[in-house]
Amino acid sequence: MKVNFIRKAVRNELIPQDEFVIEKEIILGKDLFDTFLNNPLNDYDFIKENVELMYIDENEVYHCIFVTANEYDFGILIESEGYSYARYSSYYPKMLLAVYHSIKLRES
Repeated sequence: MKVNFIRKAVRNELIPQDEFVIEKEIILGKDLFDTFLNNPLNDYDFIKENVELMYIDENEVYHCIFVTANEYDFGILIESEGYSYARYSSYYPKMLLAVYHSIKLRES
């Protein structure tokens, strides 16, 4: 298992702060996902084609896409703020998707 350690962290760096909604899940081929992971600030068609789904609403909730590949047990949440690159992004384990969907079902 891996995590990111933060040097001299403060509370808001340790505890997730941002609410989010996954507007779409996108499964990429392994090669494209690897390219994205290595160069997340490049422009990508899969982001550009979904730019209208990504925004921060009036309640400061991030509406994002979840991008992954079948070969990985995680994905990346992306909110591009109108751009074709991952302007805001966050690691998200696939095993939490079931929890996320369960919570969203109960809320609706």
